[in-house]
Amino acid sequence: MLNKTLEFLRIADTQPSDEKVQKRAESAQDLVAPLRGNRSLLLDFVQGIIAGFTSTPFTQESQAVVILIKTIKDHGTLPHDLKENAVELRAIAAIAVGELLTRHPEGVPTDEAVLAALAFTAALSLRPAAAEKHIKWMLDTLLDASDDILQKVAQSRRKRGTSALEQLATITEDTPSTDLWKVVVPTVNSALREATAQAAIDREEIETLWWMFSAYSEVERRLLANLEPAAAAFCSGIELAQRALLPPSLSAVAMVKRAVESGRDAATLVPISLQEAVRHWSDTMLNTLSPVTGSVADAVSSYPGLLPISWACRRLRECKTGAQGLGKELKAATGIASSLSCPSADWGTQVFRERILQRFLTENEEN
Repeated sequence: MLNKTLEFLRIADTQPSDEKVQKRAESAQDLVAPLRGNRSLLLDFVQGIIAGFTSTPFTQESQAVVILIKTIKDHGTLPHDLKENAVELRAIAAIAVGELLTRHPEGVPTDEAVLAALAFTAALSLRPAAAEKHIKWMLDTLLDASDDILQKVAQSRRKRGTSALEQLATITEDTPSTDLWKVVVPTVNSALREATAQAAIDREEIETLWWMFSAYSEVERRLLANLEPAAAAFCSGIELAQRALLPPSLSAVAMVKRAVESGRDAATLVPISLQEAVRHWSDTMLNTLSPVTGSVADAVSSYPGLLPISWACRRLRECKTGAQGLGKELKAATGIASSLSCPSADWGTQVFRERILQRFLTENEEN
């Protein structure tokens, strides 16, 4: 978002000079290429943009901080101390990631852009809005850009078509055999890829509809109606996220809400604090969203600000004292207080978004 450099810089300097705007835009531009090839750096940037570079787990020696300071100094001056330059680092990181979200060299959002978009939606959906107006505007702008990308890519992923199959049907035996194979083989391969994509779309629809119809939690092995709303919300978020193509349709969160609220009396659907909600989450549920080991566990440790409920699940498992063990540590690590109160369905949609982000991270690594 180089075109918004002035507006983003206002979180650190309400009246930056034209020279400063130009130099900071150049710094942000230089950061875009490294972000395209380094997912851990990209997620560090997103976490710093959301929570600030003085929050957990950043230090003066953190990879993202070192790279930001070096790149900015290549184009001008900047205080070296993180305490003095943290807000400006936040602005430059936001400009660079915003550029990644909105500029697509080949006209199609890259996997890194989708990853950043999923991270913003997972981190900001329940996080209280920033009090400072310029920071709030910056985060809202990035979240809007993220929603636009996810909608575009989700629609493209689910677009139906049979062009390759239609082309295959036009091939005749009139063509000499040597030339025929040059035509047939790539066309057959395209048709197979097309059929596989269509099958995945069908499978998502069928599995999701059957799950909604059965209203049965495979995690808890009970009907959703027999679970407390907070538990039903958690299971719905996990199990619908498991069935979704990546990225999911923006309407998928409405399915979580419907699964949680269907057939329940309105009196049981009042907002509930996180501290109260976790009392209804079983060990099986905690381990499903926040495994003890593996790549998901590593992501939860590295990015608590992007996966706040996953981090809370890990902390609950470790402290052995229940909801009381969350305390101030949760707020410091994730930006969400245990006293935050939301409808149960909102906790479920947050679980859904986090599980989607986890899958995008781990499944892409495996592939």
